[in-house]
Amino acid sequence: MKFTCLVFALLLCGCANVDKLLGLGGGGGTPKNAVVSGSYTVVLTSTKANASTNIYVNMVTQTSASFSGTTNTLVCLGNVVSNCVGNDAQVSVALIGTVSGNNVQIIISDTNSQGADTVTLTGTVSNSTISGTYTDSQGDSGTWTATQSSSVAGTLSGSINSTVNPLTIPPTVTAILTSGQNFTLTGTAMIQNWQCFMSLNFSSGVAIGGAFALTDSTNNFVLLGVPTGAKTFNVTYHVSASSPTCAGDHGTGTLTLQ
Repeated sequence: MKFTCLVFALLLCGCANVDKLLGLGGGGGTPKNAVVSGSYTVVLTSTKANASTNIYVNMVTQTSASFSGTTNTLVCLGNVVSNCVGNDAQVSVALIGTVSGNNVQIIISDTNSQGADTVTLTGTVSNSTISGTYTDSQGDSGTWTATQSSSVAGTLSGSINSTVNPLTIPPTVTAILTSGQNFTLTGTAMIQNWQCFMSLNFSSGVAIGGAFALTDSTNNFVLLGVPTGAKTFNVTYHVSASSPTCAGDHGTGTLTLQ
């Protein structure tokens, strides 16, 4: 008798509600939120200024409905490495985000040539890509796309040259980088045809989205790179004024991931 009543109840409820009636978790409910975490390259394309801005960020999940960017987030106008701000004590970039289902909202606060700026991005997650529209507090607006970035670890080779004292034959660089936990990078570099350094030891470094920053603390040397293609990077370097060698020198270059 009890079995007959159960079958009759199932027929009345319909197939779509069978799991719910049996306590199996079906029947709809609140969808799970998309997971937004990892290394991302975000490209803002302005519909007003006919310009683009690249943002390199490591997203970290805070709760199932929120995430944030790490403190070394880079904002690079026109994807020009010398235009990048962030990843230092002079300019901080704050990124916070929320997610509901596949819908996200991200707020980015930084300082540019026009002063303090707050950018609000809204969009939708689709697999490893997020895209949508944005507005900012300085009157700009446009579209944006965020894609997950691949690892920078491996062998990088290319050349650099000083802006202060450029050489006719630019120094060549071969760097070997290893990735660690929490987006860290370490490695070494061999340099030919340069009176400043023959080698560098990057005891600390970090992958920032698709970009990277490397530091040789002994020689007070910092190398920053942003991607210009799948495996190519434009880089800028700076030697601290307190360095025992080539103090205050700085320059640019190009490296390729082998």
